[in-house]
Amino acid sequence: MSFPLIGNGRIKESVSALVSAGRLPHAVIIEGDIGTGKRTLARYLAKIAVCESKEPPCGLCRSCHLADSGTHPDIETVAPEEKKKNINVDQIRELRTTAYHSAHTASRRAFIIEQADTMNAASQNSLLKVLEEPPSDVLFILITLSAKNLLETVVSRCMVLSLFPPEAEEALAYLTEEKKLLRDETSILLSEEKNNIGKVLMRLSNSKDSIGRAAAHDYFEAIKKGSALSALISTVPLEKDRLEAGRFTDELSEILTANIKKSVRFIVTAGEYIRMQEIIFEMKPLLETNINLQLYFAALTSRITAVTAK
Repeated sequence: MSFPLIGNGRIKESVSALVSAGRLPHAVIIEGDIGTGKRTLARYLAKIAVCESKEPPCGLCRSCHLADSGTHPDIETVAPEEKKKNINVDQIRELRTTAYHSAHTASRRAFIIEQADTMNAASQNSLLKVLEEPPSDVLFILITLSAKNLLETVVSRCMVLSLFPPEAEEALAYLTEEKKLLRDETSILLSEEKNNIGKVLMRLSNSKDSIGRAAAHDYFEAIKKGSALSALISTVPLEKDRLEAGRFTDELSEILTANIKKSVRFIVTAGEYIRMQEIIFEMKPLLETNINLQLYFAALTSRITAVTAK
């Protein structure tokens, strides 16, 4: 499976060398501006930790699919609790206790600490205890705008990966070729955002409501009711818009992830949601080809509705 970030060649080389040597560190700090791909890299590293292949991450095994869907039992995320600004010491103490438990299904566990710089001194010192004597089968990943916001004692026990926006031509090629954006408009946005791909995508996403995302919600409601026809009808507005088709796929994946975690039961079980998620991952690469979108949605709907056929 290819490295998920554009640019950042040194990081790619470092990570590849560590994986090839089987020497992934026990703790990593990922620092960088908003939009540089910190969470993308964190999920990639976590996938490496749980992948079942000898050459991780393969992107094909069940563990990789579960990691992509956000439902792998051996990948846990810690972030400020709802309506709270900081990660409190009790959250870190719980993480520390859990870290010494055996993994559920994988050979390693991964803990992603988002907004790590919101930990106060007490929380960081609590984390330090497990970083000083880490379990051999655990990977800690700390995400922060800057490692300077963390205690030096914490930083000294982690490998620091610093992310930066790619070169202008790399960023432009990615957005025009992979995301199908218009070259002139994209070039202006990249210049304004100093080649930060994430910030450009956020600006475009906020600039208008996405018919793809709206269609994904209608599609999911139809699937829950067992209506393949209604599901297919909801995709009609997307048949001539490959960008919105991609947004539809991403949003549908997010919806399924939320329902897997809730284990919601309508006519669909959590296991069936996982299978739907796998189908989406299998078919998404087709959007990067010249496939007829009408046929794409028909095939997707046929496969997804077959999952719940009684």
